[in-house]
Amino acid sequence: DHVIPHTCGGATDCANLCCLCRSHHRLKTFARGWRFHMSPDGVLTVTTPSGITRTTRPLGLRPPPAAPDPPTGEPEPNGMAPADDPPPY
Repeated sequence: DHVIPHTCGGATDCANLCCLCRSHHRLKTFARGWRFHMSPDGVLTVTTPSGITRTTRPLGLRPPPAAPDPPTGEPEPNGMAPADDPPPY
């Protein structure tokens, strides 16, 4: 569903689309006072007519977890190869 309606200049791209169930789509489209806002990083904020705010961020737009540090290739202090090295078969 377009956060900014296509007829109001909203783009059809991931920066302006959210996945709504039928009930929430109908609220957004037909009910007065509901506000939907999507920030540049994909966070969708929905505000009800009474002022309650809910925020969601789609899994596909979350930043990936930090990568582990690359191995240095140095032997472990006990003189053995690092524990994640495969056995030398």
